[in-house]
Parts: sequence; C-alpha cells; structure tokens
Amino acid sequence: MTRNASRGSALVIIPAFFGYEKDIVAEFKRQGYEATFFDERPSDSALARAVLRFRKGFIARLIQKYYLEKWSELQNSQFDIVFVVKAEAIPRWFLENLRRVNPGARFVFYAWDALRNEKNCLGVLDCFDELFSFDSEDATTHENFTYLPLFYTKEFEALDADQTSRPRRYQLSFVGTLHTDRYGFVKRLFAGRSGTFSFFHVQARWYFVVAKYLTREHSAATWSDVSFHKLSRVRVAEIFRDSVAVIDIPRRGQTGLTIRTFEVLASGSVLVTTNPAVAREPFFDPCRIVFLPTDLDEKRTKVALAQLDAITPPAGPPDSFDRYSLESWVRTIVGGAGESGATRSSPPFF
Repeated sequence: MTRNASRGSALVIIPAFFGYEKDIVAEFKRQGYEATFFDERPSDSALARAVLRFRKGFIARLIQKYYLEKWSELQNSQFDIVFVVKAEAIPRWFLENLRRVNPGARFVFYAWDALRNEKNCLGVLDCFDELFSFDSEDATTHENFTYLPLFYTKEFEALDADQTSRPRRYQLSFVGTLHTDRYGFVKRLFAGRSGTFSFFHVQARWYFVVAKYLTREHSAATWSDVSFHKLSRVRVAEIFRDSVAVIDIPRRGQTGLTIRTFEVLASGSVLVTTNPAVAREPFFDPCRIVFLPTDLDEKRTKVALAQLDAITPPAGPPDSFDRYSLESWVRTIVGGAGESGATRSSPPFF
C-alpha cells in the first residue's frame, strides 16, 4: 500500500447510512489520509439489518465469511488509524488480528446509536484505544467514552443573507424514515394547516406491509404518505432552507442528538424536536429550537401550534456552528478527545 506522506493511512469501517459513510471517507481523504473503506455490515438489505440487530446469531456464518474475505484483502496493509462506527457485526478476532499487524495504530470507535439499542458492540469495546458517543448520557455513565455530537454535511451549509431572508414556502416540514410514533405526531401537528411538507421513507415494501397489516405498528399510515425511494441530500437541504421550521423526532430511548438536529440548524431553519437533551447544548436558543413532548394532547397541540406560528425564521445558523461540521467531526476523530467539540467523561462501565 502506498502511504500518504502527510497524515498516514486510515481504515474506515462504517455501516451504509444514506450515503454519510461516503462523506466521512471523503473527509478523511481531504484531511490528508489515504482511506480504505468497507461496510461494517455484510449486507445493507432491510432484512439483513433487522436480523443483525435482533438475531445476530442467525447470520453468524454470513458475518464470518464476509470478514474472512476482508481479512484476506487487508492482512498485508498498514494503517495508522482504524475507525469503526457502531460495531454491529465486526468480530473480535478481526479487530485483534488488525491490532496484531498494526501495533502502532490508533483504534477508534464511534457509537452512532444509544448503547442500550446497540448491545452487539459491547463485547469489542475493549479492543479500542478511544471511544466516542453521540449520546451525552452514554458518555457520562460509561467509562472512557467521550461525548462527540454528530455533524452536518456541506449540502446544509448556510447560504448568503439574501437567500436566507427570503420568504419560505413551508411553515413546517418533516423528512425522515417511518418508525415509532413519528407518523401520528407529524399528522397531529399538520392537521388543518397549510404550508406543510412531509416525507416518510420506508426501506422496503415488505416491511411496510408487515408494519401496516400484521404488527399494526403503522396501521394509520397510508400508501400515498410513504415513499420507498430516498430523497437526495441536496433536495432535503433545499426543503429545510425553504421551511420556517423542521420537525425532528428521535427513536424511543435515544437521547443523543440526531444528524437532523445539525442539518436543520445549519440550514438556517428553526428546529422543532421531541428530544429534551438539546437544551443542554451550548447552541441551545429558544428562538431557534422548540421542544415539544411526544404525548401531545389536544390542549398541548394548540399551544404548540401557537408557538410555532409565532416563529420568525433566523437568518443563517447559530454563531460558530461550524464546530459541528463534518470537517470538525473528522478532525476530532483523527486528533483524539483533546480536540474541540469532544467532552471526556469517566464513571464505571466495563
């Protein structure tokens, strides 16, 4: 392998997620690393993702075969940093072998989900030199974790003042995958209102059939309200910039700030979120961020709508918000917990 003279070589192992993995790899390269990438999961199909999360043992042979192939490709390569996100599938033996042939490399882990939702990673955490989490509560309660929030990509960067001050097409919008109680919450806020936009993505038709007709989890969702095709990130950024406010609803049991949090604020729109943890962040501003509880009854809904109607869209992102850019995020990953944007913590875990 030809080594990059300026920074060195990085192995980046990330599950495919709406193309963000490609942006992360590209940023490693932009910051001077020769980056080798592969998907952390052996398959990106909706079925494989579900089985991996809840019944990992069912695809143990597939995982073993996949990582044996990757080891065959990489066993003679040298890396200065090994970066792994989520660690849903990666076997311990693979990490140990990488360490054996790369004794001087920094092994860095990033939790892109709450640890209580991603228990597959727990058996390999001691293989890493540094542990980061997007969840401030996990970073507080789990030993050796550093809090590092997510990021926004270049598509969501602020436009000039003339563009951010123009009239906006939507008063309220939502773009995201269909899960938990998102559909009902959005529909309650949108009921009887004009100037709204919603887009619910479903990863597969079979999943929607099961969730609508068998488990009844999404029985209220209509076929016309969901899409089995993704919106491009450029299009999502356009919608956010054309919205006074954008709704963000994290998964149940998750206190970490979603990537939508940073994309909405970077685009110059108001964030409407059901995550109270956002109030602890240094960028919190009640003029830019509206917290709404998920259990909105009729009275609370009216109060919430009145609050949203009174919003004046900000001209651009919060001050110094570039610290939450992808560039800053990767710089922290490669530089360690001492970099700006990361917060060290240390009560007991292992």
